[in-house]
Amino acid sequence: MTLKEDESWKPVITTQQILDGEDDIVCITLDEEGDWEALGNLDIDDENLDAVSVDDIRQLDPTVDEMPDISPGQSAIRLSKGSPWSIAEE
Repeated sequence: MTLKEDESWKPVITTQQILDGEDDIVCITLDEEGDWEALGNLDIDDENLDAVSVDDIRQLDPTVDEMPDISPGQSAIRLSKGSPWSIAEE
């Protein structure tokens, strides 16, 4: 599954830093329940988490459409916004 294959309205957990353009998406996780997370390199705490739609994430960073197909419980990672995606080793 990839973000572009999922429902456009489905929620994605991300950080305010990503939404503000202060951080890039470098890790996309599909958890065991089928929920998405799009996270960056900066520290995460409950104070800066936010939820937006799949469509919002794809518009914010169109390069997420290049992520590989992942299964529930897996993550797609990259070093930076311009780097290629790979599947994280479990």
